[in-house]
Amino acid sequence: MEIQIEFEKWLVEEGRANVGDVDGFRTYLDEKTVGENKLLSRFSFVHYKKYLMDEGFAIATINKKINSLEVYNDFLQTKGLVNESHIQLKHDRVKIASGSEQMVTALSDEEVEKLLFYVETHKKVSQKNYKCQLIYVQKRSLNYV
Repeated sequence: MEIQIEFEKWLVEEGRANVGDVDGFRTYLDEKTVGENKLLSRFSFVHYKKYLMDEGFAIATINKKINSLEVYNDFLQTKGLVNESHIQLKHDRVKIASGSEQMVTALSDEEVEKLLFYVETHKKVSQKNYKCQLIYVQKRSLNYV
């Protein structure tokens, strides 16, 4: 608990406001590591990130928490409590594909079947479009789409 108070004091000195996010992480750690005084490890960070995603937190919220934990990691390093940076923002932030911010609707199995029969029976469909439809269906059956 002493490290938490020291961290909050350090944040004020640095002009940052990441306390709530770090409190959430420490609460998560307290629930998972009974009787241990864990600070931050790569293992605990990865599992916390997965927990946030499983709980349905928004991507922007998760990325904000990751930023806060990176600041916490920097603090722990300056105090000599951890030897390395366990969080790499470039790799650890949750990525958002361009254009995927809105809800995307996919074809139902019935719609895919209708489309395939249309492509198969109509001569007006170009070879290129025919191949595109086949690729789409193959990806869909492999759960890529």
